[in-house]
Amino acid sequence: MKNLSAYFILGMALLLAKGVLPGSSSAQDLLEGTQYTKLYLLEISGKTMDENFTGAQALLYLMPPAPGAPNPYQVVIVGYPKRNSRNSFYWNSEFTEMTSVANDITCEIKRTYVKPSPIHFIFMSPELLRHTGALTGEEGKKYAERTALPTLIQARAGKLKLKVHSNFVSGTVWMSGYDFVEKAFVTYSARLHGRRAYNLEPRQELKK
Repeated sequence: MKNLSAYFILGMALLLAKGVLPGSSSAQDLLEGTQYTKLYLLEISGKTMDENFTGAQALLYLMPPAPGAPNPYQVVIVGYPKRNSRNSFYWNSEFTEMTSVANDITCEIKRTYVKPSPIHFIFMSPELLRHTGALTGEEGKKYAERTALPTLIQARAGKLKLKVHSNFVSGTVWMSGYDFVEKAFVTYSARLHGRRAYNLEPRQELKK
């Protein structure tokens, strides 16, 4: 019986080493093919200040790390179809501390004054609508939303959590920063999910 137990333990160790057991295969699902960029089209819903939103979109790029980078991957998220699309955000994991376990990736912005982070989110400051008188009428509000330039808020803190598979991704994100238009701190929190995409690029033009 002792010999059987020893063989059983040895067999289990070999299975673990080869990545055959459940849990190890999920790690390979993420790691497979990371020598090239994977692209996902995201749907985003969440809240900024007192505004709930749905229907925002973004592109997520999962890439191998830059040479010498401490993180195991590089994750870049940018608004779609325009980079400054309302309620979208920009994220670059180079400016965060990343942890990765199996298919889960977590990135957290760390406070630093040496290397400012370009990570940001975009929303419509209520103050922009007040100046147009838009809050007093629905038509005025719609006009202001069409013509006003959404506010870009630099994130001073935030965290991105992702569960990544070959063909789909899901997760959550939150960021906070100071709105110089509204003169207040604003928090952006959202859920995101998406599927693998190909040959998509955000447009560059900005709203006039």
